[in-house]
Amino acid sequence: MDALTDILNTLRLSSSLYFRTELTAPWSIEVPAKPTVARFHIVIRGQCWLQVKGDHGLHMSNGDLVVIPHGASHIIADAPTTEGTPLAEVLTEAAYEGEGPLVYGGGGPGCCLVCGELSFDDLGNHPLLVHLPSKLCVTGDSSYNTQWLDSAMGFIAHEAAKLEPGATAIIDRLSEIILIQVIRATLASTSERIPFLSVFADPRINRVLSAIHANPAEDWSVERLGRLVNMSRSSFSNRFTELANMTPLQYVIFVRLQRASRLLIETNTSLIKVAEQVGYQSEAAFSQAYKKQFGIRPGKFRRTHGQVAV
Repeated sequence: MDALTDILNTLRLSSSLYFRTELTAPWSIEVPAKPTVARFHIVIRGQCWLQVKGDHGLHMSNGDLVVIPHGASHIIADAPTTEGTPLAEVLTEAAYEGEGPLVYGGGGPGCCLVCGELSFDDLGNHPLLVHLPSKLCVTGDSSYNTQWLDSAMGFIAHEAAKLEPGATAIIDRLSEIILIQVIRATLASTSERIPFLSVFADPRINRVLSAIHANPAEDWSVERLGRLVNMSRSSFSNRFTELANMTPLQYVIFVRLQRASRLLIETNTSLIKVAEQVGYQSEAAFSQAYKKQFGIRPGKFRRTHGQVAV
């Protein structure tokens, strides 16, 4: 399994909210901040402006897609000068109860959006998410936004409009795929170094990342990891640290302990067996590393999440 797939599996992405809008100018919606979600908006018809708090505005039109990975507060409106209306007020004024399209506005030129949230269970606050920019954009006329992406967005719009049996499951899966592809598109379209995300643009470092994720319990050293891609210890360590914003062995430990968190939550495997499965020779060493990383002992973490070791 490649590293990006394993990371996203660990984050347990799921589409927790979606709806279609029919908005007419003048209109605006001020969306409140919400942690541990990635929000997305797809323009199906018309145009709008989006402003993430603390960032520059973005004009969007037919086929454009924006993902707000940190769930930041933002305003989406017909024009940059339209004053924001809190989402709760919009829903009340529109008498929206969660079914069918959200119809709102003053009767002028229209804009149709599909909006949603991807929630994630971010055990360990993965650096991939931490370092993503405030918004990720793919324009409808970009070379990357062709065929499959146009089809996927069209399919989401169709399913959101019809709400036939199975629509929610289809939208969930397509939403997850779109997030992955938006990350890929960001890598393909920017020369800017984005901490951690840039590791996927370097074939050698990406290969090492996949090896770590495939077997985090391996007795990895910087030398061994560098040899996987024919790099010297110092060259490999410097390059990995530059791109990932952490050292190779820091990342090995991070992946081990994330894997341990899943075992603690999802199984009744004893603490010593969990320790051994993720590369620690003793329960004490594992417990110390876990406490240092997450600020809590693994036994207490398990009890908090409702699992009892056998």
